[in-house]
Amino acid sequence: MYKSRFGVAALAAAALALGACGSSDDDSGATAASPSASGSTTASSGDNGGKPAWCGDKSITLGIQDGGGLNAWSAASLAEVKKEVAKCPAIKKTIVVNAGFDPQKGTSGIQSMIAQGANAIVIIPDSGVCAELPSLRQATQRGIKVATWGASACGKTGTDYVSYSDWDPEAQGKLQAEWLIKQMGGKGNILLLGGPAGNLVDQGSVKGVLEVVKQHPGVKVLDNVSEKRWPVTNWDPAQAQKTAASLLAKYPQVDGLFDGYGASVQGEIKAFKNAGRKIPPIATVQLNSLSCAYEKAKGTKDEFALSTVSNRNWIGRLAVRRAVAAVNDITLNQKDIVGLPLLEDSSDSSKAPKCYSDKGPDYDPSNDMTDEQVDALVGQ
Repeated sequence: MYKSRFGVAALAAAALALGACGSSDDDSGATAASPSASGSTTASSGDNGGKPAWCGDKSITLGIQDGGGLNAWSAASLAEVKKEVAKCPAIKKTIVVNAGFDPQKGTSGIQSMIAQGANAIVIIPDSGVCAELPSLRQATQRGIKVATWGASACGKTGTDYVSYSDWDPEAQGKLQAEWLIKQMGGKGNILLLGGPAGNLVDQGSVKGVLEVVKQHPGVKVLDNVSEKRWPVTNWDPAQAQKTAASLLAKYPQVDGLFDGYGASVQGEIKAFKNAGRKIPPIATVQLNSLSCAYEKAKGTKDEFALSTVSNRNWIGRLAVRRAVAAVNDITLNQKDIVGLPLLEDSSDSSKAPKCYSDKGPDYDPSNDMTDEQVDALVGQ
């Protein structure tokens, strides 16, 4: 069940800004669809006679692609997409592609979905920076309704694809940089690590962090980080540990740690421990195992401050709604770029990091939001 400490009211009040063929699964849909709807309809995502209004009546073959698809975040994201798919009996078949951060697989995966008759596609276009855009344009030109999410495809919404749903990474960078600097007492060195080189998600976060740091002359981001360059972890905990270890050997003073992927932070914490270094305040995204590590470390020499935002896997649900609604000429009153507040904040007792011992290590409580809570968040 969704936890009340991830308050929808707080989320809705947060700043909003604009910012293959890998493995393939065919999942059969539920009951037969009712006769096809005609004309354009405006609807919320709420229930409509036993099914959500965005579902419509036209038969859907839905392509689902993740440009990465190799880590826990991708697995959770796929689960959220499938959760939304299950609500719509008009979705008769799904085609799932994992591009494995390989631009060629990303492109061929889209081609495969086109060849298999997909009339809607939801995709995280991050196999390579902008690599999938030509194929997405081709799909759109063939009348396929493409909804992108989780990473910018570099194209134009409404022309190259139907929609782009995501968090606002720049707002996230600003929010957590402000928190981090406050924990640091307004001065010191920040170690900032990111995923694959040049990825647009980290570009936004880094931009936000650096804008805040400019306002604090006593604060420095180590290793000449810019919007185009940062220490690379490839969103892999083992690589993150190696990268962090190398940086700790280079920099004797680290007062804050920022990384946009919680699982990577797990590796970075190991690097600090192995180096005999104090773990600094950490700003990242939610990860149950990280929250459990925080609870375990409290009152010990390894204690650290922690703030997180939602892992945002649930945003894939917005993309499903957009793609399916577009096939049915249904217009959704839905915001797609969402500014996220702090989900956890060790300096605020009402948002203290919590270990869910009955859940898996990658569990994120925000993924348990009900449809009504999602609707409140995105402005329904």
